[in-house]
Amino acid sequence: MIFQIDLGSNVSVYRQICDQAKYAVATGALAPGDRLPAIRELAAQTRVNRNTVARAYLELEREGVIVSRAGQGSFVSDGVSAIQKRERLRVLEDIVRNLLVQAYHFQIPPEEVRALLEREQARLEKERER
Repeated sequence: MIFQIDLGSNVSVYRQICDQAKYAVATGALAPGDRLPAIRELAAQTRVNRNTVARAYLELEREGVIVSRAGQGSFVSDGVSAIQKRERLRVLEDIVRNLLVQAYHFQIPPEEVRALLEREQARLEKERER
C-alpha cells in the first residue's frame, strides 16, 4: 500500500496516515492479517518523521484497526475493535456534527448532504466488491 501525504493539507500528517489506512481497510485494499509497512519504511517512503508514523500506528492500534506484534510488525486486525461500540458511535457523532456545521457554512441543504452520504456509501460498497 502506498500512502500519499499532502504536506499542504490542513489535515495533520499522522491523521492522513490514519485516514488512508482506514480507507484501505474499508474498501478491501487492506484485508485482515495484511502487514502494514514498518514504521521506518513508511517514514522513508512518505518523507515524514518516524515519530509521526509511530503516532499514527499507535492511534490505529488504539482504535482497533491494526494490531502490533513485537518483532513482526503491524497487521490489519481481524475486525474486532478494541473500542466499545458506544465510543465508536461518539466518534462518528463528532464527525457528523462537523460535517453538518461545514454544510451549513457552505449553504448545502440537508437533503444534499444525505444524497452525498448515500453516493459515497454506494461508491465504497462498489469498491469493496472489486
